Amino acid sequence: MTLRPIIEAFQRGYLSFLRRFRVSDQTFLLMVAVIVGVVVGSGTFLYANMLEFSHAFFWEILPGWIGHHKALVILTPFAGALLLYPFIKLFPKDAARDGVPAAMEAVALDNGRIRWSNSLLCMAMSAITLGSGGSAGSEGPIILIGSALASGVGQFLRVSGNRLRVITACGAAAGLASIFNAPIAGVLFALEVVMGEFNVQSFSPIVISSVIATAFSRAFLRHGVAMRVLPYTLFSPWEIGLYALMGAMAGVVSAGLIRAMQASEHFFSHRVRLPAALKPACGALVVGVLGSFCPQIFGFSYAPITAAIAGKFVFATLLLLLVLKIAATAFTLGSGGSGGVLCPSLFVGAVLGSGCGIVFKHFFPHITADPGGYGVVGMGAVLGAVVQSPMTAIIMIFELTSTYTVILPLMAACIMASLVQKSLISGSIYTLSLARRGVDINAGREMGILTNLKVSEVMDRHAAVVGEATPYEDVVRRCLTGACNYLYLVDKTNGLEGVISFSDLRESLLEDGLNGLVIAKDLANNDVVTVSPDESLASCLNKFSFIDIEQLPVVQNVNGKREVLGVITRSQLMNAYRQEMVKRALIRDRSSNLLKGNAGK
Repeated sequence: MTLRPIIEAFQRGYLSFLRRFRVSDQTFLLMVAVIVGVVVGSGTFLYANMLEFSHAFFWEILPGWIGHHKALVILTPFAGALLLYPFIKLFPKDAARDGVPAAMEAVALDNGRIRWSNSLLCMAMSAITLGSGGSAGSEGPIILIGSALASGVGQFLRVSGNRLRVITACGAAAGLASIFNAPIAGVLFALEVVMGEFNVQSFSPIVISSVIATAFSRAFLRHGVAMRVLPYTLFSPWEIGLYALMGAMAGVVSAGLIRAMQASEHFFSHRVRLPAALKPACGALVVGVLGSFCPQIFGFSYAPITAAIAGKFVFATLLLLLVLKIAATAFTLGSGGSGGVLCPSLFVGAVLGSGCGIVFKHFFPHITADPGGYGVVGMGAVLGAVVQSPMTAIIMIFELTSTYTVILPLMAACIMASLVQKSLISGSIYTLSLARRGVDINAGREMGILTNLKVSEVMDRHAAVVGEATPYEDVVRRCLTGACNYLYLVDKTNGLEGVISFSDLRESLLEDGLNGLVIAKDLANNDVVTVSPDESLASCLNKFSFIDIEQLPVVQNVNGKREVLGVITRSQLMNAYRQEMVKRALIRDRSSNLLKGNAGK
C-alpha cells in the first residue's frame, strides 16, 4: 500500500476545510508560516548535529584511527572534498546550485518552487565540506535548506503563484534566524535579499516563521547562538568619522573578496581540465596548505572571530588571516565546495576591523575605544557590502551585541562600505553569481509592478448578471450564446448573491425536466471570491492562484451590499503586467541613452 491515497485524501480534506470556513489568504499564509517555522527549525537541528559529527569525525575520530601526522592537516580537507565525488557525479545539476543564489532564483523566476530533496543533498555536501575544514559558512546552506523545506511544504499543500514565493522566503528567514539566533535579521534578509521587495502581505508570515524557528533553536540547539560578541561601547562621537573610514576600507576589501571568488570560479571552470566531481579536491588541497600556516581559516567556527574581537591577535597576524581567509574561501567555493559566504564575510570584517582599530588606537589614543569595537562593526560593514544588504547587516550585529550604541557606528560603516563596493562592482556576490550563469534576477522581481497597479485601472466595467428568479432555460441560453463563462447572481438592488459558472452548469445539461422547476438562485454558488476596485493587482493575482479561476467580480460595499461594478480576468491582469514591463524597459533605455548622450558632450 502506497502513501499516495492517504496524501491525496489529506489534501482534499484540507482544501475542503479552507473553503468551508472561508479562510482568508493572509490567514492561510500565517498558518503555513507556523508549520514552516517548525519544519525548518527541525531541519536546522538536524543540520547542526551533522556539522558537529562531521567535524568530530575528520578532526578527532579519523586522526585517532591513522595517527596524528603533520601532513594530516593538509590532507583532511582534501579527503573531505573527495567524499563529494559521488554526490556531484549522481546529482550534477543540483550539486552545483549555490545556497542563497539558488533560493533567490527560485523565488524570482520559478514562483518559489524548489525540490525538497535539495535540502538533504545540501545538508550532506555542506556538512562534509565544512566539517573537513573547507573555508566557508553554514548560513548559505541553511538558507537553501530552509527554502527547500518550506517550498516542499507549500507544494504538498498545493500552493501556487505568489503565495509559494512567500512561503519559500519564510523558509529562508527561518533558516538564517535559527542558525544565527537572530530573528529580525532573518526577516530582513528574506525580504531584502531573497525576495528583493518589502510588502505588508509578505512581512507577517516571514516574521512568524522566523520567530518560531528561532524559538526552536533556542530550545533544542546546544549552543543556542552562533557567536558571542562582547558588549559594545562608543568611546567618543569623533569615532564616527573613523568608523566611516573603516567602512570605506571594508568596501574595498569586500570588492576584493568578490573578485577573488570570481577569479577562482573562472579558473576552475576554464583552466582546470578535470571532471567537475574532482575539482573540489584540488581547491581543498590548496586550502589545506594555507591552513597549515593558519589553522584558524579552517571550517565554519566562529572562535577566530571572537578571538579577533577580544584582541588575541597582533596586527601582523590579523593581516595574514585577512589575506589567507579570502584566498581559502575563494578556493573552497570556486572549486565547487558547498558552503556560504556569510561566515567568511564576518571573519574578514572582524580581522579587518580589529586591525583598523589597532591602527586608530595608535594614532588617536584619546578618542578611540578598544580595537575590538572596530572588529564588531567591521563584521557588519563587510557583510553588508558583500551581499549589498546593509540593513540586514546592521540589524544582525545589533542582535548579536544587544547594544543600541552600536547602531550609529554600524550605520556609518555599513552604508559607506556598500557605497564603495557598489562603485567598484555592480552587484552583490549573489546577483553576480547568477549573472555569470545568464540569470537576470531583476526580471523576476518585476512582479513588484503589480503592487503599484490597481484593479480599477484594468477591470472590465461590464459584468454578466442575472436576477435570482431567472428561469433555468434563460440561464442556459445566456451561457451558451454569450461570450462569458460566468453569470453573477444579483438581487433587486444589484447586490451580489452568488456566481454560476458554465463548468458547474454543464452537469445539469444532461438532466431532463428542469425547465420551469429550477431558477438561477438554485444553480448559484454563494461562496464568491471578490476584489475591490482599489485592490492591487498583486493581491488580485494571489486570489486567482488561491481558487484557480479565470475571472473575478469587482465589487464595492454599499449599505452592507456588494454592488457589482465589473469583472477582471487573469488575461487582463497579465496584459497590464506586460505593458508596464515594456513601459519601464523603455524608460530605462531612454534614461540610459540620455546618460550616454550627456557623457559624450
